This record gives sequence, structure tokens and C-alpha cells, in this order.
Amino acid sequence: MIAVTVITHGHFGEELLRTAQDIVGKQEQIQAFGVTSETGVEHVCQFVEQALATNESPDGMLFLVDMMGGTPCNSALLKTKDKAAEIVTGVNLYMMISAFTHRTRLSLKDLALKVAEDGKRAITLPKDLLAKKAAS
Repeated sequence: MIAVTVITHGHFGEELLRTAQDIVGKQEQIQAFGVTSETGVEHVCQFVEQALATNESPDGMLFLVDMMGGTPCNSALLKTKDKAAEIVTGVNLYMMISAFTHRTRLSLKDLALKVAEDGKRAITLPKDLLAKKAAS
């Protein structure tokens, strides 16, 4: 099973993880870390190293981070260069649920692609969708 680690600014990722588990049930080999104004880059890097060691999986680890170029993303990139790990930015609730739903049956790369695709698909303008349906 692919391990999943969420790293975000503030406590956003921890809440996403809690909410996703409320929807799909308790998950194994998962963890979240919140980067606050008191958290130094070295602590984030230590967390990534610890996550890789603690939840080492032959299937790899998927990192879900909030934004490209931020400390969570940069730290994960730095510490996973030669590791079986993928990083997907822009984490949202739909992506978390997708990761949990598909992580036992997809390869690491395919899971990263699926999660990114599902995350994009979840971003929409619902009024426009309803208007299109009503017009047809």
C-alpha cells in the first residue's frame, strides 16, 4: 500500500486528513504536518525524513502539499530526490479521498496522476454546470 503524507501551511492538511477519514474511514500509513510561522525549514525536512522512515512502503509514498514553491513542496522535493516518492501540489479534499480510494490498486506514479486529475476535476463553477444542464 502506498503511504500518504500531507504537508501544508498552517493546520490545513491536518484538518483535510481528519475530514477525509470521517468520509472514507480510518486509514493506515498516513500522516500530516502543519508548517506554521514557528516551524523552521529544518523541522519540515526532518519531518519528511521521519515520514519516509516511519511509513516506509515498498510501494512508495505520495506527498500531498498545498502549493508549488512553498516550504512543504520544496522540503519534500529536497528530501525525496532518490526515493520512491511522488509529490502532488494543490491538495484538496477530493484529492485526499481519491488517494485513499486508489492507493492499494495503482502504482505510485499512476496514483499521483489520478489524484492530480481528480483534484482538477473537482474544481468547477457549479452554477455554470447547472445552467448548461438546464439549457439542454
